[in-house]
Order: sequence, then structure tokens, then C-alpha cells
Amino acid sequence: MRQIYIAFALIVICHNVQSQTFNNPISDVNWPDPYAYLHTDGYYYMPRSENNGVALYRTRTLVNWRNAERRQLYVAGPGLGEVWAPEIHYIRGNFYIYVAMETDGLNENHRMYELHANNPNDPMGEWSTARRLYIPGEDYWAIDGTVLEYGNGKLYFIWSGWPQINSGFPQYLYIAEMCDPMTVCGRRVLIKRVDFDWERVGADLIEGPQILHNAGRVFLVYSASGSWTPDYILGFMGIDDLRDPLVYENWWRHDRPVFWRHDEENVYGVGHASMTTSPDRTEPWIVYHAMAEPYAGWVGRTARTQKFGWNPDNSPDFGRPRGFHISLPIPSGTVTFSNSTVNKI
Repeated sequence: MRQIYIAFALIVICHNVQSQTFNNPISDVNWPDPYAYLHTDGYYYMPRSENNGVALYRTRTLVNWRNAERRQLYVAGPGLGEVWAPEIHYIRGNFYIYVAMETDGLNENHRMYELHANNPNDPMGEWSTARRLYIPGEDYWAIDGTVLEYGNGKLYFIWSGWPQINSGFPQYLYIAEMCDPMTVCGRRVLIKRVDFDWERVGADLIEGPQILHNAGRVFLVYSASGSWTPDYILGFMGIDDLRDPLVYENWWRHDRPVFWRHDEENVYGVGHASMTTSPDRTEPWIVYHAMAEPYAGWVGRTARTQKFGWNPDNSPDFGRPRGFHISLPIPSGTVTFSNSTVNKI
């Protein structure tokens, strides 16, 4: 009889999962520049700038981070501050976080830094201190660093920077080869400048690069225009056939935005996204920040997520950002127990 009850309970759970929904945001705190990574252990990991440093959160559900496990990994040392946009990557057997920080209270001193887990099997344990990522030859303003693991077996660092040492806007995207996950060993190369009107609302600005692989193609999704404006927006570019990513002309650039404000549902300033998958890895999901009021500014940014699809040419189709009042299906492979949500492993 006990086996019958267990079987019945499992049937009810599986039935309920099919009808489960969630509403954005996925956290109730200000959470700009969200970067979510699903590891092989079944946990999603997402770092956040906190306490003048970096905290790391993990949870088995993508759509609710309110009760996620948390650990403060790093607190900036003397003279360091304005900790921006940490990203967590698992590269060649270890966890790395890339984050921008400034020195001496000066924005023009923002540079990229790297931290890594002391135990690759315990990302919620101890981490190294932050270490500067020096760019050979042109050590200029740099934020929003990410890593491209390319099909030729090489690593490349991609970030948003200024053309000159203290030039300010415009912000462009640059790339440089890495010798290893902790070292940039090649000179920087420009791969994206401000080309279109929708990239210059508030400022001539390209930032937040993110790599997305699909069907053998490599896409680079980026954020454009001022992040403090309702017109912060996503565009994309890409490279095919394993062409050399250090050659500007080898990248194609899409001339239209791919994710933008949705006034009818009170969604503004969508940007600085990351891409992950459902727990069973069958669905692509975008994680991004947005504002519920058009001029809420940086303090009004909350983290949201939703499923996306693919165009016939295998490029991403992000659809429209949905408002808080819209209930969305939970990711495939998510199982709920007693009002809590976990991933099926």
C-alpha cells in the first residue's frame, strides 16, 4: 500500500510540474547585471556585487533566488571599490569570477580582475583574492569582461573599454587572446564600435558582452545605450566557420535590436543579460535586468528570466520581455515539493 501512495504522489507531482508557473522578478533585491551559470552538480550559480565585494549565490531553481544559499567570497581591499558585473565561469576544471573594480575612487581607473576557487569541487568554499587582469600594451579602462572558449581550443577575453586611456564615451567591445583563464597575453583588438542609432541613447555605449553557442554558430549578445535609460537594449553579432576572432572583418553585426523595452507591460531598460538552460538542458533561458518604471535608474534594476527560442538560421529569438503580471511556465526539468522548487537531477 505504501508503494501505491508513493507512486500516486509522484504522479501528482509530475502533473503539477506541467502546470507550474512563476512571475518575475526572480529576486526581491536590486540585482543588476545578473550572470547565471548551471553547473553539472545541478545548481545554478550567480554572483552579485555586495558589501564592496562579491557574494556568490546558488540554488537548484532558476526562477527563485530568494532563499538561495549565499557566501561572501571577496571584500575589496583598501583603495578598491565600485565592484561591477561579476561573472562566474567554469573553465578547464575550475571556477573563475571576472569582475570590474576601480581604484582611488575614480571611474577612469576601472579595470578587470580575476578570482578563482581554491577547491574546484567546492565553489561555495574559499576563493583567491582578486588579481588584476593586465592587457598587454594598452592598459585602458575595462569593464564587463567575459570569456570566449573557441572551437580552435583557445580562450579569448572580451570586454567593454574606452578607445584611449581616459577618453570616456564611446565604449566599444574589445577582444584579446588568453594564455590561461587567469592571464591575458595578447594585445586588444576592436570588434564592435557604436554603429546604429539605437546604440547611442543616453551615450555612445556598447557593453555587457555574452557568448552564446548554438548549432555550431557563435553569437555575441551585447547591451547598448545608457544602462540608466529606459532604452538600454540588446543587440547581437557573431562569427562563423572558425574564422579568426582577432580580425574585425570576420565578425558580422546585426543591424537591429533583439530585445528591448516593452511599455505595455512596464518593462524598461532591459540589458546586461546572460544565457543559460533549463535544469534538463532542453530549453534556452535568458537572465537579464530591467526596470518597472522608465526612469527608475540603476537602483530600480531587478533580475528576471524567461525562456527564448531559435530562428531558422539558429540565431537566438528572445521575444519580448514580459511584465511582472505575466505568469510564465517554469523551466523544463524543474520539480516542486511542498511549495519549494528544485531541479530534477
